[in-house]
Amino acid sequence: LFLFFLCCDSQAVIEPTTSGYTCSLNQTTSPCQTYVYYRAVAPDFLDLASVGDLFSVSRLMISNPSNISSPSSPLVPFQSMFVPIQCSCNRINSSMSISYAGLNYTIKAGNTFYLVSTTQFQNLTSYQFVEVVNPTLVPT
Repeated sequence: LFLFFLCCDSQAVIEPTTSGYTCSLNQTTSPCQTYVYYRAVAPDFLDLASVGDLFSVSRLMISNPSNISSPSSPLVPFQSMFVPIQCSCNRINSSMSISYAGLNYTIKAGNTFYLVSTTQFQNLTSYQFVEVVNPTLVPT
């Protein structure tokens, strides 16, 4: 499962749809570095290692901007943190390009696009957008 987070140039006044922010492949703002706001949740995401694995970043990359004293510190439920991501403009079909940060996630038995987008990724993406970028994947 490829999981994509909707990103947009902060100076643009473009409203997203459930399938993302459209972009032009020749935009000079691509790629962009940004942060997502994420909260520690039990049982799977109460340490920086598991959050870092989810977003494919190191614990230190999360602890510094989140003002967490040590990358090995345990997290408390709902503790706020900033996780760095990189987004860029990507073509998803012959007529559409969308700005997003692509992450890989291994879908587990019983997962749906909706559960992954709303639970593990805390509504940072929509299940409709996950379906758009994974047109041949059927979760089981």
